[in-house]
Amino acid sequence: MPLSPRKPVEDPAIDAGGFLLRVGLVILAMAVPVSVILSRRALFSLVPIGTALVLIGGLMLPHVQLRDRLRQMGATVPALSGLGLLAWCALSLAWTPFPAEAAARLWKTGGTLGLVALTVALLPDRTRTSNLYLFPIGLAAAVVATVATMVLSPQPLLAMQTGDSTPERAALTLVTLVWPVLGALAVRDRWFAAGLMAMAVAVAALAAWTSTALAALAVGALTFAIATWNPARVARLMGGFVVALFLLAPVLPFCLMKPLDAALGAGLGLRLPPLVEVAASIRIWADVVTAEPLRLITGHGFDIMSRAVSSGFIPGPAPHSLLFETWYELGVVGAVLAACFVAGAFAAVGRASATVAPFLLAELAAVFTVTLWGLDTTQLWWVTFLGVATLAFVHVIRGQYKTERPTAAVLIPTPAR
Repeated sequence: MPLSPRKPVEDPAIDAGGFLLRVGLVILAMAVPVSVILSRRALFSLVPIGTALVLIGGLMLPHVQLRDRLRQMGATVPALSGLGLLAWCALSLAWTPFPAEAAARLWKTGGTLGLVALTVALLPDRTRTSNLYLFPIGLAAAVVATVATMVLSPQPLLAMQTGDSTPERAALTLVTLVWPVLGALAVRDRWFAAGLMAMAVAVAALAAWTSTALAALAVGALTFAIATWNPARVARLMGGFVVALFLLAPVLPFCLMKPLDAALGAGLGLRLPPLVEVAASIRIWADVVTAEPLRLITGHGFDIMSRAVSSGFIPGPAPHSLLFETWYELGVVGAVLAACFVAGAFAAVGRASATVAPFLLAELAAVFTVTLWGLDTTQLWWVTFLGVATLAFVHVIRGQYKTERPTAAVLIPTPAR
């Protein structure tokens, strides 16, 4: 009687690690997007739980070389410039007017970014197909929850949301997470499903009706359409444009004041009230630059923008743009480090595959639109969700492989002799 082949020995630790990894991904991909529309605080509980499960599960898998991966990640330009930016933020605590509050914010922000980096390092080299579909399922559930909440809301449908409202946060999470989700579907050649998902997110963004989310979605879609032509070239052009914005930010208000004054003089301000607020913010920006030119070198200190208006440091309406916040808080040193981070990020995107690079560029364009449009980018919920979107894109990048079945050998019978 022939002996049956011996089955490979199963390792319970590997099975447990895979299970914990899967549960952590389910929390990050499915529970987190839905929680944003239901609660403003659930994000800060679910993300640490999900990443902790991924970390524990990843450490139990045999293929992970944590030290080597962290060394490779730390040797990149975005990582080095990001660490330098965090170090400069820590140094600026010496001259910020609110050192205790700024130190607490810096600790939370740095801890969140470090947790995301560790999670990225412990993710498997290859994403299982079943795990690749977790983020699309989570985004679909978030779309349904957003539309249902807006329909059942006592406010009129298509009513413009106020700044930093829960519907605005939900819409921003949708337009941020849609691009890695579309990339995941494109990797598996699910283009029809990707088209349906894009239309569903557009409907949800219209239901929430927030100007920032709609602008980010439109800019991201336009960038994706252009990037499909030549992703590497588009990445270079976009990177150069954003770097120039960071480096030349103190000059921008003086370049924009005359066109806005001309528009207001022509009577457009009466029909477009937001234009009046933009003009006032730009004038305040110019006054800050001319009043304290030496502060352009060191900045006023990390996290001062969140309290500068209420404390009287800046008269309202103060500009809430990433460019102004970077220069006002961190000065030229912070602006140069931020420009290096942006340049390294766009260069890395330009080297990505032709399938994923357009989605990465669309994501970067949408994120920068949100931060330049006026969102307070130092808010911890925004930094935390950007970490979730980063994990989603890592999943997409590591899911770009296709197994091929071995071809069966054709046996040609030979005639018997």
